[in-house]
Amino acid sequence: LSSPRLRVPGERASLASIAESQPSPPAPAPAVPTAAPAANPNASLLDNAEQAENTLLTLLGKDTDSLISYRGGPAKELVAYAHRWLKLVGEEFRDEVTEGLLKRPRGIECTISVLGPVKDSSRGAQWLTVKIKENKSEDEEAAPDPTAMHMLWLSAEFGVVFYISGYQPDRRGDKFRAITFDAEALRHGRAVPPRDLPRVKARCVELASSSTTLQRVHALCSIGKLDPVLAAALTSPEAAPAAAHSPWAPLDEKSLLPSVQKQLSRLNPGQRAALCGLDGAVTVVQGPPGTGKSSFITAACLSRVPAGSRILACTATNKAIDSLVAKLEAAGLTQMLCVGSRRAMGEASCRYLMSSVLARDGFVAAAETAIEQHSANVRRIEAELRELPVPDAALLKAGGGKSGGGGGGGG
Repeated sequence: LSSPRLRVPGERASLASIAESQPSPPAPAPAVPTAAPAANPNASLLDNAEQAENTLLTLLGKDTDSLISYRGGPAKELVAYAHRWLKLVGEEFRDEVTEGLLKRPRGIECTISVLGPVKDSSRGAQWLTVKIKENKSEDEEAAPDPTAMHMLWLSAEFGVVFYISGYQPDRRGDKFRAITFDAEALRHGRAVPPRDLPRVKARCVELASSSTTLQRVHALCSIGKLDPVLAAALTSPEAAPAAAHSPWAPLDEKSLLPSVQKQLSRLNPGQRAALCGLDGAVTVVQGPPGTGKSSFITAACLSRVPAGSRILACTATNKAIDSLVAKLEAAGLTQMLCVGSRRAMGEASCRYLMSSVLARDGFVAAAETAIEQHSANVRRIEAELRELPVPDAALLKAGGGKSGGGGGGGG
């Protein structure tokens, strides 16, 4: 499911990220990014620092139509579709940045030192050193560091925002490439460089991540690679071929458990209509924030997903996944596994991290108890061995010689 804020009325499918994984159609793709392409045509925006910088500035500047252009051919509908979604992606990203600047952000902290300008950079990029503040609490489920790449970092002391777009290993210390913004101007929607850069180490805090945004932009700019059937489903619902059979289970409320029936009784007419309308292999249900998408997803999982199936649920924020987990848990579904950082996830999600699930498993607990008992026995035996008297080396040598002599005589 796409982010709640990304909504286009009348669309049947909006998973633009599938563009990268689909085979190219026979006709050449007319939709191409206007920015300079990376050396590898299949490379992501995340792999090209200058292209990532240009794209980020375009998103902050609201001119998202320039990211993909019409170049004749039969795919004008796809380009128009991409334009609508690029606009919404940009709005969501700008809202996230503005909200972070209006509030006091709390997240990962680091210290940044400016080393000097990047040669031949058209955007005034700078080389930096970045030292991430280590999190002393153990978090085995979290992604490994470094986490600096494609992050926006705010130095409230100097009023500067750093966007880190590239990385270069160096014998004398790894360097990061970044462009900078004036924080106050950015808060008012203007992406301009600061008057001065910090000349000493600047303490910074995580403001926002652009990774997901840039991946969405890359997928939308690659929309010409979509399989023709999926392209038809996106742009011409009436032209899309009907599915041979629905992958969804029929809605039979009488056969459902009382707890599930209670869950369905809470749905409003719009949620119920969406639940009954699930029929295709690709279905998108869209709604503004606060309209009950988590409740709808819970109802769909409990009543329309065939028995024995597995469900993968992805959200744009930890808050959204925590809300969904809490609703599924309240409805009696407890066979779940959450993946993410414990320090960033909510209480409900943390109960279903791998470490939490294993801690509640009786077999695993019994195995850990047996291992601990075995380890205790090993430690006890090793202690007893250390307390035994050490044999005299001279006696051992004499005994060995006598034994050897006797053996020789017998021979």
